[in-house]
Amino acid sequence: MVDLLRRVEEALERVIDGGLARLSGVSVHPLEIARRLENRMRDGKLIGTEVPYVPNRYVARLHDGDLEALGGVVADVADQIARSLEEHAAEQGWAFGGGIEVLIEGGGAKKGRIEVEHSFDESPPPARLVMVEGEPAGAVYEIGQRATIGRDPDCEAVVLDPAASRRHATLEWTYTGYLLRDLGSRNGTWVNGEPVQQTTLSGGDVVQVGSAQLRVEIG
Repeated sequence: MVDLLRRVEEALERVIDGGLARLSGVSVHPLEIARRLENRMRDGKLIGTEVPYVPNRYVARLHDGDLEALGGVVADVADQIARSLEEHAAEQGWAFGGGIEVLIEGGGAKKGRIEVEHSFDESPPPARLVMVEGEPAGAVYEIGQRATIGRDPDCEAVVLDPAASRRHATLEWTYTGYLLRDLGSRNGTWVNGEPVQQTTLSGGDVVQVGSAQLRVEIG
């Protein structure tokens, strides 16, 4: 917390003409907004995923008078808090989708209060399948929201193995992790040596399709 607030303070000192001293009389200080959003990030994270997943869309709603008191620095304050939250999340090993966005808006009910809303976007954490056994040797397949594994050249992860079905299995991002589903393949799908119909993958798991083996890397 202290490191995050210091980071925000230093960033705002650089981008606000006159520094934070200019805002000493406001009812809601930017550092208090940053503190509230850091608390919401920590309390709102999803811990059932391989990499803890934190909210990445935040709205800090202020009383209209408090918003007006911040004047023309609102956009700078929101941007610097967002960048500092990204750095903080990365240091903690938390995933946050395609980036963190902070909006500071009016419409809050009480002067001096901060109302915080948060949400998650659709972006999964960076992930890939690495061919550790089979063809094409050493292939690396980036996984997005959804990927299909199989012999079909239109698959996002192509496996050149006659024992693999054309569309063998799918990977789909959910907030609990990457969900692997067998698509009724002839020879089944295996994870870490065990046959599966459906399972949530973790980083380091090895998915076997035919005789090909692909290691899951997340983050």
